[in-house]
Amino acid sequence: MELNEQGCEIILPGITEISLIVEQLWKRGIPIVDVNQIYADYALVNENANPHKAFKLGILGGVGPSATVDFMSKIIQNTPAKKDQEHIKMVVEQNPQIPDRTANLVYHETDPTIAMFSTCKRLEAEGADAIAIPCNTAHAFVNSIQEHLNIPIINMLTTTAEHIREHFGLQIKVGLLATSGTIQSKVYYDVLKEFGFDVIVPDVQHQGYVMESIYGNDGVKAGYTDGNCRDNIVKAADFLIDKGAEVIILGCTELPLIFPNESDIIKDCGKIPLIDPTLVLAKKIVSMAI
Repeated sequence: MELNEQGCEIILPGITEISLIVEQLWKRGIPIVDVNQIYADYALVNENANPHKAFKLGILGGVGPSATVDFMSKIIQNTPAKKDQEHIKMVVEQNPQIPDRTANLVYHETDPTIAMFSTCKRLEAEGADAIAIPCNTAHAFVNSIQEHLNIPIINMLTTTAEHIREHFGLQIKVGLLATSGTIQSKVYYDVLKEFGFDVIVPDVQHQGYVMESIYGNDGVKAGYTDGNCRDNIVKAADFLIDKGAEVIILGCTELPLIFPNESDIIKDCGKIPLIDPTLVLAKKIVSMAI
């Protein structure tokens, strides 16, 4: 009333709760604005003017833990950001308790599908626009999970095949180093064959070297990236090269950890390109986000 008596023509309240009694004030002749109603009307008029939503990546992590960190690092390194705010939003479910994928595919041990699916649903609930799984073997279970999700899982195997086709053509012979689960499920083999590639995999002896390099006491999952770990995977790579491989896929996300600064393997004075699916997937995600 004091403002009214001073000749105030309209009152703009700075407390939103006043809107609860604005009708009573109007009845008393007080020229006060209902700020809540104005705000609501504005929101309704502009309901189709959606603000820009930054891309958010969901990562099913922990399969394995070091590979997840490596994948995130590669996303950061390949994002053309000049400040923090230009980097990609990521939400990570680091779940090392997901049952081993190779153990299921080879020895019929615990099925990881339900654990992977529940992790993906949590990422979806967190507002992720897409999901990445930095584990090659886990992609044997992706098709059965994808149909129950509302957001896409970006397939690392398909993305890798596309990368090889783009950079090396379809006539190149592709060597595959991967877990026995990936090899026996043919999940990678089938994708590569669908693209039209000739695929070379290790024989039983050299596949044993691959598994020892990954799962052995001195393997990469135990934290080693040199010594016996490296020697074993180089033996397997040499076998593939001798069989005619012209590029080699490091088809287990732990294997790039053994070659952190190398994009080729040298044999008989020649260089055979090493394809890092983790890096390929990271670059694919960056291209989607920017």
